[in-house]
Amino acid sequence: MAFVAVLPGKAGGTNLFVLAITSTQPGHDRVAVSIPEIERHRAGLDPFPLWVMVDEYNHDILETSAYFEPGARIGAFSPSFHKKIMFAFTAVVRTGKSKAIPRAD
Repeated sequence: MAFVAVLPGKAGGTNLFVLAITSTQPGHDRVAVSIPEIERHRAGLDPFPLWVMVDEYNHDILETSAYFEPGARIGAFSPSFHKKIMFAFTAVVRTGKSKAIPRAD
C-alpha cells in the first residue's frame, strides 16, 4: 500500500512521491504519520493500525514511469488528513532527514 503525492515538476512533467503505508509500528528513529481509524475506513484500508512513512519515499516521473496502473485507486483520505501527511512529509524533506529513492532512471 502507498500514499502517492502527485505534484507538477518545475521543468515540466509530473512528480510522483510514493510514501509507504505499513502495519509495522515505526521505530523511534523513523518519522511516520499514524492513520486514524476513520481515515483507514474512508480509504478502504484494513482496520488495524497503519502508518504513512514520511522519511523515505520513492520518486518517479509519471510521463516516463516504467509502470503505471490507472484505476487502481482503493479509496481516498480526507483533505484534512492529506494535508497532515503532506505537512509532515515536506517538513522532513526540508530538514534533509528524508531518503529519496529515485525510480525515474
